[in-house]
Amino acid sequence: MPSTIAKLIKFVLMSATLGEFQTERGHKTRGALNMWLNSPFGTGKTSLITPLAQESLAVFVHDYTVAGLVGTIKRTGLATIGEIRNLADKTAILEEFQNAPKTSRAVLLSLMEEHSYSRVLGFEILKPECIEEEGFVFKAVGTRLSIQLRASFIVLSMTYHTPSMLENALLSRCIPVFLDTSVDEQADLFVKGHSVQVKASEVKRAREELKGLSVLVKAKVREKIAKKYRKAEMKPEYLTRAMWDYVRVSFLTAYENGQNEITKETIEETEWLIKVQQLGYAKRTLTKSAYEIYLMLANSDEPLTASEIATKMNFSREHTSRILNELVKRKLAKKVQVSKNVRYFVEKEEETEKAEEEEGE
Repeated sequence: MPSTIAKLIKFVLMSATLGEFQTERGHKTRGALNMWLNSPFGTGKTSLITPLAQESLAVFVHDYTVAGLVGTIKRTGLATIGEIRNLADKTAILEEFQNAPKTSRAVLLSLMEEHSYSRVLGFEILKPECIEEEGFVFKAVGTRLSIQLRASFIVLSMTYHTPSMLENALLSRCIPVFLDTSVDEQADLFVKGHSVQVKASEVKRAREELKGLSVLVKAKVREKIAKKYRKAEMKPEYLTRAMWDYVRVSFLTAYENGQNEITKETIEETEWLIKVQQLGYAKRTLTKSAYEIYLMLANSDEPLTASEIATKMNFSREHTSRILNELVKRKLAKKVQVSKNVRYFVEKEEETEKAEEEEGE
């Protein structure tokens, strides 16, 4: 799995217990980071995530029926609570989410964005039910059911033909990553397998330390992040969502660096995320190897030769050259002749003037 995508998955896991981000004016948004990973059948998505579930970092949602997910409620009170109770303070893994019933999708989409869900029942409950646990609240009172859930989400799908309304709902709630595959990668998967290399102890410690935390995002920080998106190639309707995900990743990066707030350095360190978002919001697919090389070039301060890339990635020169030619053909990378060498690079966003960057510091 590309190291940058693995880092993104780790951040999703870490953020499961994070409370919220807020501005000076009181605007609040969820703390949890969500991800939508879309790739063809047989590319190892489930085997990639399964070790995370075995470490109790994630929970697979297998039953999308309302009874299995939420539970069953009778006039006389609560009968059962579904799988949703087991998701508290963890990362929910939603496989083939587009096949879930409409009501269950509505529940999960609401929890994904608002961390809460409420609806009116078709009857009045004679015996009120109220269950409050860490990261989870379930109330059935009168004619209303309400749920609060603190969790992060990873949505896995293997089809690119998700219904348009669901697709837009996921794009507005998740960082989208669309992967393809190749013969070389499938052979490598068969021989070596792959999984996300995450230390469970680190994730569990982060979840404990970040639990319920409310983070103030100052105007100066938001201004610096907004400047990063002035030249971003994505539809305007995605920008606000993209910027808040930038906030989430920047804060988690700062946390990993031993800091308790977003700094100028962590904002710069998170710039790779814009490239991921541009690809995802446009639903552009790359193989895992191409994704890795593309992000390496995007993060590099200077153009690299095919040999340099192959060495750093531990790929064969032939395999690397094929990927680079494909990236150039798709206008995701450019090549330039420097002396006797052909070098490759990804065009960076135009930087704002230094005075503008330092304004108000």
